[in-house]
Amino acid sequence: MGDPAGLARRAQEIVGAEHVRTGPAAAPFAVDGLTPGVVAAPGSEEEVSRLLAAAEGLEAAVTPWGGGTKTGLGNPPRRLDLVLSLARLNRVVDHEPGDMTATLQAGMTLAAAQAHLTQKGQFIALDPAAAARATVGGILAANASGPRRLRYGTARDLVIAVRIVHADGAVTKGGAKVVKNVTGYDMNKLYVGSLGTLGILTEVTFRLYPLPPTEETHLSAFPTLEAAGAAAAEILGSPLVPHAVELLSAAAAAAAARAANVPWSPGQVGLAVMIGSVPDAVHAQLADVARFCRGAGSAADHHLRGAAHSACWEAVREFPGPDAPRSLILKGSVPLTRVPELMSRGEGLAGQRHLACQAVAEVGPGIVRFSVDAGGVPPERAADYVETVRGVAAELGGHLVVLEAPLDVKRRVDVWGPVGKALRLMQGLKAQFDPKGILNPGRFVGGI
Repeated sequence: MGDPAGLARRAQEIVGAEHVRTGPAAAPFAVDGLTPGVVAAPGSEEEVSRLLAAAEGLEAAVTPWGGGTKTGLGNPPRRLDLVLSLARLNRVVDHEPGDMTATLQAGMTLAAAQAHLTQKGQFIALDPAAAARATVGGILAANASGPRRLRYGTARDLVIAVRIVHADGAVTKGGAKVVKNVTGYDMNKLYVGSLGTLGILTEVTFRLYPLPPTEETHLSAFPTLEAAGAAAAEILGSPLVPHAVELLSAAAAAAAARAANVPWSPGQVGLAVMIGSVPDAVHAQLADVARFCRGAGSAADHHLRGAAHSACWEAVREFPGPDAPRSLILKGSVPLTRVPELMSRGEGLAGQRHLACQAVAEVGPGIVRFSVDAGGVPPERAADYVETVRGVAAELGGHLVVLEAPLDVKRRVDVWGPVGKALRLMQGLKAQFDPKGILNPGRFVGGI
């Protein structure tokens, strides 16, 4: 873009000078070392539309910004001229408790939304990390989720309608504000996980769930990941209906136990199982969970309720924690029967390279997250680790993406990994929705 001053003036005309940052004030909005020339915070969907139309006219590259919790996701951007902050679009537009739906502006944080909805005994069944900062629009754009996805699904399963502003400023909507909508293409799902490359979400309508009367947890210690994985497989293959089943490496298990204030022996791995329902049903199911764990050789078993239950799951959800040393966050997806093997081999490969590593896994969907402290390690060694673990995931029938990494590591690996034939379809959608390529250029799959 050849006219940054013109972009700043246009942004000030649209949203007001008090809602525009330039120069050093824009530094907190840098992405992978690129600082935007302009940061603008529109106060309405109309202002979002006008900003995007102006940006397209100037061929300015635009990155949408929610709470800034997923800025490490994706390849480095090719260009970054304008960050469009949705912080001022933070209201509840509509809540229909009888229909179990809520429409929220995209810049509203998940924590603020839940605080409103729980007054009516309802909630959005998503529990990603950093709920106090993560916005509903950002959660959809990154398709972020948490441990409860086993019971409730992902953002793609819970969103029923969206309003979106496209690169040329056109405003469209997808889906309908009713749960039972079966007409036409389900276009609202298209934007989930697209990382803001097809348009900018301004409103999201969710299907809601009633708050469970009770949620409690069984936390078991095991000598090996294989034994804990065997217990998890028994639980998932039974008639039980767990809300979450997480396999924890030794370091992650110790952190969860410490948060829950229960004793834990060094070197033991963990299995955490969340059950939610009426109290009698919870206690009956937890008794069955305990039986499965003891049958698989658990070394210790803990029943967590109240504050201990909440603290355990906060530690799991926020893994590896705000104070943990980390420089690489990886996410592997494999068949659930291969989860313990991916965790074990990933940790072993890290040890061979003198990298500290811990891992947690959502066993049901087969998702493994690694946190690797590669500080002070040559980027070539860190990149080699990524590619080697990616090869293991592929060998086990899955794939692996990089959620966070230093820029010098990102320059050596494709954070998304091989995509295959789907890339042509994605490129076609990008060309249709954003022909000038101004939305988050370069960050998505295949450099889209």
